[in-house]
Amino acid sequence: MCSIPPPPPPLPALADISPLPKEPSSNRVMDELGDACAWASEHRELREACIKSKIFQDKPPHTYKYRYFESISQIGPTCGLVALSMLVNGAVNPNELLTIAKFKGYTNNGEMFSCKQMVKLAEDVFSLVDNMENVRCELQSGNLSSPETIKRLINGAVLLVPYDADANHSPCLRNGHTAHWALVCGVIVTGDPVDEYDLGKVNVQVLCKHGKSKYLAVWNLYTLALSNKNLYEFSPKKCADGLVYILPEDGIGGKDGLRDQFLIFEGF
Repeated sequence: MCSIPPPPPPLPALADISPLPKEPSSNRVMDELGDACAWASEHRELREACIKSKIFQDKPPHTYKYRYFESISQIGPTCGLVALSMLVNGAVNPNELLTIAKFKGYTNNGEMFSCKQMVKLAEDVFSLVDNMENVRCELQSGNLSSPETIKRLINGAVLLVPYDADANHSPCLRNGHTAHWALVCGVIVTGDPVDEYDLGKVNVQVLCKHGKSKYLAVWNLYTLALSNKNLYEFSPKKCADGLVYILPEDGIGGKDGLRDQFLIFEGF
């Protein structure tokens, strides 16, 4: 079932917000990893992700940018809330976000099926967290694998991207039936782009976190963009599970939904 959200009530008060945690020590020298991906020794998660993906084990990539965010596991259909909580490193936890989102009329169970509402929720969250006053949130339609987005990632931008998740939670094409949210916290350009980036088809990978895994994932940007563009309809299985979900009037594939849209954050 689905419903249209009522006008939002005032934002609820939350407990004191704790400071953001720092990246765990990489111990610099990780004997168990040998010399593989030594160029990433300052970032343990990045190094382990590249070793697992079998990329750049002997030499560094042409260009990369990575920002650490603490992993948070989701409970229930709260992947978007968890991704947003990771963006502020848990300073506002998923349960607090669920309270806010319910008060605003964006969700019933933790689902977030509107990028526009996610932008509003992010702005509310930033107002609660110290040192986030300079972070800007922008809604983007299309252009996920464009040269402009890639350059902004290289310059330190972070993304929240809805996509279809496969069994291993990597991007796939299921018409929106397995819609999921990921935090894109880095980018790797595998070769000199010369004039323009190849729209992520081959030489651009993104570094991602989501609520179904504690590990950093490495995905092809173009594949993620294709998955983002195929979010046409709400899952028939979820529509029959007895829960009431809040969906945009024109569905997840409409202008107020998820399809071919993402959030970009700059100013960290």
